[in-house]
Amino acid sequence: MDRRGAKVTVVGVGTVGASVAFSLAAGGLATELALIDVDRRRAEGQAWDLADAAAFIKPVNIYAADYPDTVGSAVVVFAAGVPRAPGQSRLSLARQNLDILKQTFPRALRYCPEAVYVIVTNPVDVITYAAVRMADVREGQVMGSGTVLDTSRFKSLLARHCRVDPRNVHAHVVGEHGDSEVVLWSLASVAGLPIADYCRERGIPQPDRAEVVDKVVNAGAGIIARKGATQFAPSIAVARIVEAVLRDERSVLTVSGMVEGVYGLEGPNCFSLPAVVDARGRQDPLPLALAPDELEALRKSAARLKEVHREVGLT
Repeated sequence: MDRRGAKVTVVGVGTVGASVAFSLAAGGLATELALIDVDRRRAEGQAWDLADAAAFIKPVNIYAADYPDTVGSAVVVFAAGVPRAPGQSRLSLARQNLDILKQTFPRALRYCPEAVYVIVTNPVDVITYAAVRMADVREGQVMGSGTVLDTSRFKSLLARHCRVDPRNVHAHVVGEHGDSEVVLWSLASVAGLPIADYCRERGIPQPDRAEVVDKVVNAGAGIIARKGATQFAPSIAVARIVEAVLRDERSVLTVSGMVEGVYGLEGPNCFSLPAVVDARGRQDPLPLALAPDELEALRKSAARLKEVHREVGLT
């Protein structure tokens, strides 16, 4: 099933939400884009700005919307929230954006009960967990952007080191989208060869694991310190998830979603594991054979998220 002619709603069109709308329009992934924001004039400005590119992109109807206008959306991208301020704690941000979720998410659900929801608002795993609990929908219909971008960063760094196309690198980042995320070295490969074997065959030095992990985990902070926000790569990552849904691709992506009983972890919880994404949303995560240290790190990441749930009253 190919639903590239489908309608997509973006809730929250600040820096990231507007960039998502741009990526969707430029990629020709939908013929209708409804933009919602608490600041109606901002939504209008974003819609008008994007619509001015009509002569250069595939036909798409882009407009500022209210929730009743979103009826019939195949996908709703939820990007409503505030960015993390300098010095603001993760817990403070979670509380602030949970309040916004409670005010806005039920309105989207009311008019788009059959849509697939992609949560982008940070901290994305906590917000996704709250959204899943709030939504009376089928399993997998609500998912978060998770570590899709982190996985891309990992692949890009490995590809640069190995001097190959990033599309030929297979690797994953799992767990929390944040400081406790887990970079899976044991499963990283190029053309079916483990990274260590590929480097040995090509006479390339082994990558510095600590350096790569630091760049994967802290890339966002480095960008924010220099330009104030990340927007381009996150928006393309979200557009990739939306594409997998609209085209029913059954693509394997490290999206965030409900996890219970996997690897002996206590649930419920939401974090990223590789999962098939199709027109129905996120399917059950795939069971990966993790190295013992990776499994322990994943357990710590899951425990950290559950602690945040307790602190913000989600348990």
